Amino acid sequence: MENKYKNKKIVIWGLGLHGGGLGVAKFLADLGAKLTVTDLRDEKTLKPTLNKLKKYKNIKYVLGKHDENDFLNADYIVANQAIKPFNPLFLKLQKQKKIILSEIGLFYEFNKAMVIGITGTKGKSTITALTYELLKKELKQKNPFLQKYNKVFFGGNIRKSVFDTLSKADEKSIIVIELSSFQLEQAKYTKQSPHISIITNITPEHLDWHQTMDNYIKSKSLIFKFQTKNDFLILPKNLKKLSSKSSVSLFDGSNEDALYELGSIFHIRKETIADVIKNFKGLEGRQQFITELKGIKFFNDTCATHPAANLYALKRFQNPIIIWGGVDKKAEIKELAKTFEQRRIKLVMFPGTASERMLGILNKDYQKKYIKHANTMQEAVDLAFSWAKKGDEILLSPGAASFNMFLNEFDRGDKFNKAVKKLAKQVKI
Repeated sequence: MENKYKNKKIVIWGLGLHGGGLGVAKFLADLGAKLTVTDLRDEKTLKPTLNKLKKYKNIKYVLGKHDENDFLNADYIVANQAIKPFNPLFLKLQKQKKIILSEIGLFYEFNKAMVIGITGTKGKSTITALTYELLKKELKQKNPFLQKYNKVFFGGNIRKSVFDTLSKADEKSIIVIELSSFQLEQAKYTKQSPHISIITNITPEHLDWHQTMDNYIKSKSLIFKFQTKNDFLILPKNLKKLSSKSSVSLFDGSNEDALYELGSIFHIRKETIADVIKNFKGLEGRQQFITELKGIKFFNDTCATHPAANLYALKRFQNPIIIWGGVDKKAEIKELAKTFEQRRIKLVMFPGTASERMLGILNKDYQKKYIKHANTMQEAVDLAFSWAKKGDEILLSPGAASFNMFLNEFDRGDKFNKAVKKLAKQVKI
């Protein structure tokens, strides 16, 4: 393929800490582009990512601010998925006909592998990982319906850049990618969709980015919009009204049931799928078991950034003390508040706009008995432990965004793990 990016001036708008910006930067730098990486965060905050780009001499950095001239003088701009479509600079660049690319768009442009894409409001990371594990096992067992392929990779919105796979993948590879609504929206200019697309569910989320539920659904639907009749779409029965040119399979039940529909495409035995699900150890920050102290179990569910994820967790945990709160995402919280009260869930609450809104709904008597407040993660963990008894579960499941106190949800989860580790040392003394 012709390298149209060599010696071109390209701005990477938002480096971030999750790997996507890093992957794009390395990929384009290796292609010989003249890069300007710009991010509102400072050098100290971005140091873990910047250290991985030290070898490149064709990258200029503008940190702690954006210089509009960099954008206006660029041949191409690669927008981070955090950049909202109504951002004033974004709108100005569109008006000036600047070419705005995205991580997933560039991936589509260079990819040669068969793609399985997974999106949804809840569960997409878990289904992405399970799909990868299932296909890895089937390739090892020489499934005849997968004989065209010899390798499987995964990446996307799962803290693993899709560009990590491009140098290794070819026509005989399968790449399983998790796709956020932001990534799908930003890549629609490519008019491409995965060969097999899975939607786990769609419930209200990210309305601060999409502005309306209709826009959110349209963004999620881009995962199959450009499919052909030879492609496959797997989605819940309650979303069957979403149309597609591809072959449609419907599932009814949990997100894991999507795996059985995927399995039918490749004639994978149900027993094999059940075995993969049973032995799956879970993902970082998603109901992740950390340790047990004096009969009290600690779980890291920092990726539960939405009240719906809290309700999902409450189906599993019987006696939880939940560390909750942060920045409001404008989600519906009345059902969660009602569940907290009915089950008398003990909460250790962080400061933030989501916490303020929840406190405005919860009964005052409930608040007096079942809510404590913490300003740091260590304080929250210590308070929860002092409140707990044998058989209880201490669960970091904030139901809100993290950036008033932490760099991101994974930084929040890391600090929870460290706080628990520190507590464990004190308990053993």
